[in-house]
Amino acid sequence: MRRVMVVAHGFRKKSAFCGHDMIKAARLNWELVLLAAVFLAGMAVGAVYARNADPQALERMDFLFAGNFKARMTASFLSIFVASFASAFLFIFACFLCGLSLWGMLLIPFIPFFRGLGLGLTSGYLYSNYGGYGILFNLVVILPGAFFCCLSVLLAAREGIAFSRLLVSCGSKTISRSKLKIYLLHFGAVLGIAFFAALIDLLFSACFGGLFSF
Repeated sequence: MRRVMVVAHGFRKKSAFCGHDMIKAARLNWELVLLAAVFLAGMAVGAVYARNADPQALERMDFLFAGNFKARMTASFLSIFVASFASAFLFIFACFLCGLSLWGMLLIPFIPFFRGLGLGLTSGYLYSNYGGYGILFNLVVILPGAFFCCLSVLLAAREGIAFSRLLVSCGSKTISRSKLKIYLLHFGAVLGIAFFAALIDLLFSACFGGLFSF
């Protein structure tokens, strides 16, 4: 009994320690947390709107969200990879350009919101029209790659906001080349994550996409 109490006490202590670490990490990355909340808000709006959406609407927005789930079962591997990477690249590039503007820190939060809207549209449509079958397809085929894709967009948004704030703080002064170089390197790393997300998207689509039919 005493041993059980010691183990329970150690478990509670470890849980409290982990919780403290999570709170500390959230405070250190509060901008990323807020951007994630904005993304989730967009996803919720998209999921609600998806009840009245039609497949043609999803197909028209496929170049932005790579959300045409039916095309994954017939398109070539190269097409799936290019569509996934191009979708992430557009949002990352938008964050990059906005980061070079004084007003970018006000505009950038709309980018993860819009990306969340697209994922919410696809997820909500699959659930409302195909039920559990659509949820399973979403979990197995779409979400693995979408997770890393959305992570790259969130990181790009954070970098863009930070650089835009730097421009505001510098005023009329010129940004040093070293800071601009760091900005470019950070976005290069973000594009690396987007490339990895496209590979994950391709892998899961190739392995499991053929198991589903709509």
